[in-house]
Amino acid sequence: MPRVRPPSAAAVASAPGSTASMAEARDRAVARALEQVAWLMDRAITIPGTNIQVGLDALLGLFPVGGDVLTGVVQVAIVLLAVAHYRVPKAVAARMATNVLLDVGIGAIPGVGDIFDVFFKANTRNLDLVKQIQAHAARGEPMPAKSSVWYLVGIGAVLLLALGFVIALFVVLLLWLFPVLQHGPQSIR
Repeated sequence: MPRVRPPSAAAVASAPGSTASMAEARDRAVARALEQVAWLMDRAITIPGTNIQVGLDALLGLFPVGGDVLTGVVQVAIVLLAVAHYRVPKAVAARMATNVLLDVGIGAIPGVGDIFDVFFKANTRNLDLVKQIQAHAARGEPMPAKSSVWYLVGIGAVLLLALGFVIALFVVLLLWLFPVLQHGPQSIR
């Protein structure tokens, strides 16, 4: 009589109905949903005669404030789903949130924000971060946070420079207006 071997642990884990196969199916479903939403928001339409792809983010962004708020809600939902489902390090989660804030904040500026929305693609950037997390998890490695920390430091530096510029401009404006307010318009001559 031939000897019957018990199934391997891998065969048991991947058997239909097992907890592991259900978790894998859920992981695939979440990854597919994130990919589909990112595609719809950032790359659904190719502008004829170009390689430029746009999605609902850029199109809805054409509607002042409301469009950007609506796309921001979708982007926040994507980030929350990714953070809840995958073990996203804090620095990477902060980077994902920064991508959303940049997209919504700059996207709300008429004209400039619309062009920014076409090229920035926060959803695709965040999806790439999720794929990196998945790749590291598949190799059994933690997701390195160093690049995300440097990204956040860079964004912070740019924002501080912009704030400094605005403050300097405000001071120059006050210095110019102070004599005018004190002595009237003839003090400009």
